[in-house]
Formats: sequence, C-alpha cells, structure tokens
Amino acid sequence: MELVTLAEVALHRAGSASSLGVVSDRTVAGTYEVADEAVDTLRELVLRIAEKHGDSRESLKTMTQELAYHYTPVQGAVVFNIQARNVFYSTPYATCVAFPALRINGRYFKLDETSGPRAD
Repeated sequence: MELVTLAEVALHRAGSASSLGVVSDRTVAGTYEVADEAVDTLRELVLRIAEKHGDSRESLKTMTQELAYHYTPVQGAVVFNIQARNVFYSTPYATCVAFPALRINGRYFKLDETSGPRAD
C-alpha cells in the first residue's frame, strides 16, 4: 500500500493549438499518477498529453493558468488555456484536478478528508 497523487486531466480541443483552421471539440480525458499537486507538475503533464495528441510544445508556449472558477465548480481545479490568434474558445484548453490516493496492488483508491472523531 502506497500513498500517491493522481491527476484527472481533461484536454479540451486536443490538436487545436497546432491547427490553423477550425478544430473540432475533441476531448481527451484520463487519470495519471504524478509526483505532486504543483501547478508546474500539472502543466508538464498537460504538455506531454498534448504532444501525444497532435500539439507541439512550441504551439503551447503561450499556454497560461487561468482562474478555474470561470470554467468549473470543482474546488482545487487547475485550468490552463490558450487562445488562437483570431478565435476565442469558450472552453479552456485543459482542466486538471489532483488528489491523494492509495495504490494497492495496481489499483487506486481515492481518499477523502473527514473531520475526524469527536472527543466528547
């Protein structure tokens, strides 16, 4: 049994950063084990996923972190966005949520914090 960090990533508009024309709203989503919940770690994960789905790191160099509450009600979500020169997208490029989990024999179990037992 080991405590790990997982990140659920939804990459919206996969392939759009390298495209010059209209791009379909192709979403790639998955859960990945990461080293920690740091924004830089999540950014690197998004870049790796984007490369696998047709976007180059060069085309994503202007990707920035934006306020998550504009896009999702999920507490602790991290949102990355990039806009095309002549196109404004209403969905962010990527949404990430990192959380602690237990890894037991190759299976993962989400952990939720509780208030703990009462003393009275």
